Amino acid sequence: MDQRLQLQQKMSQRLIMTPQMQQSIQLLQLSTLELSELMQEEMAENPMLEEEEHVDASQEVDFEESSQDNKSENLASDLAENGHIELDQDWENYFSDSSDIGYISSGTSYNGQDEEFTNVQMANEETLKDHLIWQLGISTENETEYRIGEYLIDQLDEDGFLKITVEEVAEIQGESVELIEKVLYIIHNFDPAGIGARTLSECLEIQCRHHDIDDDDILEVIRNHLDSLERKRYKDIARVLGVTEQHVQEIADIIGNFDPRPGRQYVQTTVEYITPDVFVERVDGEWQVRVNDEGAPPLRISKKYRDMLQNKNGITGEEYEFIKKKFQSAIWLIRNIEQRKRTLYRVTKAITTRQEPFLEEGVTSLKPLKLRDIADELGIHEATVCRVVNKKYVQTPRGLFELKYFFSTGLDTTGSDDMSAKSVMEIIRRLIDEENPKKPLSDQKLTEILHRDYELTIARRTVAKYREKMGILPTSKRKRV
Repeated sequence: MDQRLQLQQKMSQRLIMTPQMQQSIQLLQLSTLELSELMQEEMAENPMLEEEEHVDASQEVDFEESSQDNKSENLASDLAENGHIELDQDWENYFSDSSDIGYISSGTSYNGQDEEFTNVQMANEETLKDHLIWQLGISTENETEYRIGEYLIDQLDEDGFLKITVEEVAEIQGESVELIEKVLYIIHNFDPAGIGARTLSECLEIQCRHHDIDDDDILEVIRNHLDSLERKRYKDIARVLGVTEQHVQEIADIIGNFDPRPGRQYVQTTVEYITPDVFVERVDGEWQVRVNDEGAPPLRISKKYRDMLQNKNGITGEEYEFIKKKFQSAIWLIRNIEQRKRTLYRVTKAITTRQEPFLEEGVTSLKPLKLRDIADELGIHEATVCRVVNKKYVQTPRGLFELKYFFSTGLDTTGSDDMSAKSVMEIIRRLIDEENPKKPLSDQKLTEILHRDYELTIARRTVAKYREKMGILPTSKRKRV
């Protein structure tokens, strides 16, 4: 094989992203809280940046049409010493290819199959172990019992079940099985009821004792017929107990009020505070969009350092270059933040216009919507819309929603308008809520109702998929005697 060095010329097109462009894309996908943190970090590193004074609501920036472009241009020209840095007007169209290092995929589908999660989670300050150890300290009679109890509590899983036998504990602790059983019985009387059980049957029986329930039929079902109860084989249970199916249904209702995982209520979760990024409100009969500026106040160039840059008196050439570099960095940050606000406003405004029936009537009026629909309307790339809706929340009169909630696939109807998947799921939920519990609606029956009353073309397996996604049991497990 002939191997040799040679020179070759060729022409090609490549997308080269400047640091400023990367910053604008990174800012676009930040939530309000994340943007606030970034702004605080930038102000700490860049002496040219400082917060503007409070701006009244009446003086808020209007992002409609080209007025924002003019404001941005004026902002830059007022700050710059000799002209201003031009911003690529097509920055919103940079997409998620290998050169777009600012794009971070959330791994989330925007086809409407994901339920919104907008509630604030609050972490429990006290752990399950803390709660049990406190009770142990006032329930045991001596140090040995306390030591054994502490070891047993350490062996509980997050559901509150003991995953080790008393024989193993006795061997490890060097104590008798009888003493281990005694201490475990003490723990069984702790709150939450059912803690320290070794099986589900024992957990439910402990809760019966906790609630002073001493019914032989209930205890018999708990000890020997939980599998049949789960499958709603009430007739089989009734035959064994010699009672009516209605009585078995009453037993099932009582057991259904027990907690099969008593330790779960003490499982700590991450505290997640949700701050709306956008507000949608009805003003004078029209829906208005307002970008949330709280926590992320407008920035401006420090007058002190701007004067130093203009006059150059009393500073060295090295200091001048440093200030000039920070000045340019500050201008880019301010303009990129304004670009982010403008794009967030435009996307939310377009979504609001498309989903106005939802704001007026509720989730059953949610329209099918895709990222491409908004992208085509605004003349930007789908990836830009994806960045905007990811991790952004909008406060509406109907509650707090993630922006991606408004994107949903559509299902064909024989009428003029298609229906979104979320609308269909809500209809299915309502039909099941209103069904006769003695004759629950089957998936096939739900399909027929959707076709007859809502002119919806949908397959039975799709109805079953939506029902399972909402955590609704099948017909056999919803039926009551």
